[in-house]
Amino acid sequence: MRSVRFLAGSFLALFLVGVIVALPGAALPYWRERYGTEEGASLYFAALLLGLLLGVRLGQQERRHPLLPLALGLVGLAFLGLPFAPSYAWMALLAFLLGLGEGVMNVHGNSLVGELYPERRVELLNRVNVAFGLGAVLTPLALGSLPYAAFLALAGLLAFVTSALVLGAPPAEKPKERPRGALWPFLLTVGLYTGLEGALATWNRVWLEALGHATALGGLLLTLYWLFLALGRLLLAGRVAKDPLRALRGLLLGVMGLLLLNFLPQTALLFPLAGFLLGPLFSTLFALVQARFGHRALGGLMYAGAAGGTLIPGLFALLPDRGIPLGLFALSLALYLLLRGAEREVVRA
Repeated sequence: MRSVRFLAGSFLALFLVGVIVALPGAALPYWRERYGTEEGASLYFAALLLGLLLGVRLGQQERRHPLLPLALGLVGLAFLGLPFAPSYAWMALLAFLLGLGEGVMNVHGNSLVGELYPERRVELLNRVNVAFGLGAVLTPLALGSLPYAAFLALAGLLAFVTSALVLGAPPAEKPKERPRGALWPFLLTVGLYTGLEGALATWNRVWLEALGHATALGGLLLTLYWLFLALGRLLLAGRVAKDPLRALRGLLLGVMGLLLLNFLPQTALLFPLAGFLLGPLFSTLFALVQARFGHRALGGLMYAGAAGGTLIPGLFALLPDRGIPLGLFALSLALYLLLRGAEREVVRA
């Protein structure tokens, strides 16, 4: 029964991570109206990133109790405080708490599931990460129908409930034997994956507009892309679990095919399907690294993901519009080759 409680707590913690990630984009119109400008939002993002980096570092520690419940409690307080922040400077303090909680919740929310069900680690980590997608998709929809303060109050209450669910969570397991092989192919793969995921979400809409498609259509397809990412984790989890690295390489071949179609005006509308095929990649790599290298390696995985998801989409800003589809395809090809390297590393070890 305790394992079911911890599984539910992990699911809700990852849902809240999705809410934190999606909140700035969804709440920006409200912030503009209240504070009169968007420029100060940079303070929010800087503080969020600083908190996230510290949270991932803390999450590398084996102790989950009281770290994970405390992180969720701080997130709850930050959600409740945001509607009352008089300026972006005050919001930055609360953003630091959100980032700190996000880092701890992301590491321990995933690793706890992998340790509770080691035989089904790949499958269940993919399924539980559907929660992140739900949080990211539902946040803008909820803010479109609920008052800003009411939505954040509900999010804060959910954080407190989740904190209670993970009370007494066991410490992270230490590897039973010395880790075999090198970690770096997995780190590079995760960094490249988050870069591809973020670049698709940020820049393919620009490419669709360059092809002559309406801005509103690009927004709809972007929503579908995030939805398909969640569906891919849910529906492909069982298949990927049977032979993880080989299955991921097969899915990436499909992604490469879709990104070749991305060059053409009509078939470019199929790009959300790439999200479906990419969906299981991060959770599967997380599960493999956890099983192979232990809990402490997961912090490096998160740092690699944060670096790739930030730096690679930023580099796409230097490309002309016509270079976007070529850059996306090149990323998918490099990711495929890195996965082959990771698979060889597994066989060699």
